[in-house]
This record gives sequence, structure tokens and C-alpha cells, in this order.
Amino acid sequence: MSESVYIGLGSNLGNREESLLWALQSLRRIDAVAVRRTSALYDSAPVGPAQPRFLNAVVELECGLSPQRLLGILKHIEGELGRRKGERWGPRPIDLDILLWEGRVVAEPVLQVPHLELHRRRFALEPLAELAGDCVHPVLGSTIRALLAQLEPQDVRRLASDAWPLAQLERIAS
Repeated sequence: MSESVYIGLGSNLGNREESLLWALQSLRRIDAVAVRRTSALYDSAPVGPAQPRFLNAVVELECGLSPQRLLGILKHIEGELGRRKGERWGPRPIDLDILLWEGRVVAEPVLQVPHLELHRRRFALEPLAELAGDCVHPVLGSTIRALLAQLEPQDVRRLASDAWPLAQLERIAS
């Protein structure tokens, strides 16, 4: 049985857009997973220590894997794209987070779904609202759009990119 899963993508080292594209291409190659849609790209200030700005997006997947299995694959993709283990709150070439899983709550030491900080992060909520604005946060009981409306302003801006991601995906696939 496949379910809708929303993955947050972020990068603030190297060619940020290229890193997001490679991550998206890697997601497309996972068995039992289909990439349905992607949000626009967002440029955002980092959370935590001083570091370069992030480029963010959200991808909607149709997923037939368990949350734990998908998390393992996401960690593997991060490693392939140069993220070091244990790297948290600092600059990184790629960050892949399970933000929301249709109808599921997972509360484990290494995996929390929905993402524990989702409702506080405009860089995740804005692109998620593009894809699933009417989706209800299963813990907070509010729609993604309502959570976004309640959030204080943060330094996040949507980028105009008609080519994201299709033209670039075709380029890196060849």
C-alpha cells in the first residue's frame, strides 16, 4: 500500500541547486517510491550557528516503504552526496527530512514523524503548503496552511525558477 510522504530537501554548501537535483534524482531511483510533485525553490536563512543560506524544497512521494526503511535510504543518499555522519545544525551539502507521512505518527528515538520542528519552520512549511496546504498535521490538528498563517515572519523567500526541476533533471540524467 502506497502513502503520500513529504520530504524536505535543503542544501547550503557547494552548488545548492545541483545538490537538490542530485537528491531528487536519487529519490526517483528508489524501488517502491514514486516522485509525484516538487515545490518551488526557497532561499532561507539558516537555523542555528552562523553559516551560508539554505536552498530548500519539498518533494511529495508515493511510498510503499516503512518510515524506518525510507529514513535509512535518505541517510544513505545524504552520505553519497557528501554529508558527514553526526553533522547537525551546521553547514551541509544536503539535508533530507521526512516532514509528514499521510495519516502516520512515528515517535522513535531516531525518527519523529511529523518532523518535530515542522510547525516552527517557514522554510519547510511554505514549500509544503504548495503541495499539501489542506493536509492536517496529525498531532496539532491544524492544516499546513493554518500553521503557516500562525507563524512569525522568517527570512525565507520563494525563488522564481520555471526550470526547476524538470530541465535540470534532464540535464543531469544525460
